Amino acid sequence: MTITVEQIKSIIAGAEETLRLLLNQPEYHEIASSEKFVTQNELGLADAIQALSEVYRAIIESECDLVNPPEPATDSRDPFDLLGY
Repeated sequence: MTITVEQIKSIIAGAEETLRLLLNQPEYHEIASSEKFVTQNELGLADAIQALSEVYRAIIESECDLVNPPEPATDSRDPFDLLGY
């Protein structure tokens, strides 16, 4: 199975949106406020949303680097000439 970058971004964005919908549900708040609701690292749904958002932004930023890589220096002059030596 091959997956495109656009599909990856869509999946992540969809998961983030779904979690945002859950976060606003009274049923989720009831579960999360329970004394029995404990995660190993004290993370909650908002943390998962934040993580997905950061991954999504990182993908977009890395795409920009792939599409527009920094151009190599093209100045063929002696570096000492550039410094005024």
